[in-house]
Amino acid sequence: MENNVLLATFENQLSAFEALADIKTKYSGENYVITQAAVVRKEDDKLSFKDGFEVNANGNIGFLNGGLLGGLVGIIGGPLGVIFGGAVGAMIGESQGEKADKKIISIFEDVSKHLVNNHYALILLTSESENAELDNFLNKYNPETILRKDAKVVQKDLEFAREYESKLKTDIEYKELKDKFESKSKEIKENLTDFSEKVKANAEAFTEDLTKFVLDLKNKFKN
Repeated sequence: MENNVLLATFENQLSAFEALADIKTKYSGENYVITQAAVVRKEDDKLSFKDGFEVNANGNIGFLNGGLLGGLVGIIGGPLGVIFGGAVGAMIGESQGEKADKKIISIFEDVSKHLVNNHYALILLTSESENAELDNFLNKYNPETILRKDAKVVQKDLEFAREYESKLKTDIEYKELKDKFESKSKEIKENLTDFSEKVKANAEAFTEDLTKFVLDLKNKFKN
């Protein structure tokens, strides 16, 4: 059996949620087994997670909170979530100019192409011996598009996306740290300048007092 990530898009919200509810009760067929499912919505070129579930090894159904689709949802809700709309993907490619960065764009290019604003997508992690049974199941809900990606490829792409996200965070943290350091350095420099002026002023005052004291002594001994 092949492990795939399946994307089905819907114009109608009700269709997406009905498909999810139906799959929840029929996650296993003759030629497929669904282990994770999620519904997302695209709005203003950003995707948000709406609902989902996962099936554990004992066949019990619970809330989607891990695994491949859990990671996907994490990306959706994180700083790179807008990549699903394609807005940041192009920016990353232009700013970095690296083949590896362009790979990030390819992770979500199908979603960006087929899922339009205010429409919904049902994303499934499924093992299939053939595609027709699950396609026929989903076609009852009039999907706009049904497409598949190899789960191993998606997993590698998500790992790369996490690494890139981590790099971005590190760069941002470094910039913030650098800004704070430069700000503190300026503050320290100003404080040292003030201190130096005070020391200089005190030293000049002390020198004046000492000179006067010496002159007084000289005059005293003169007399």
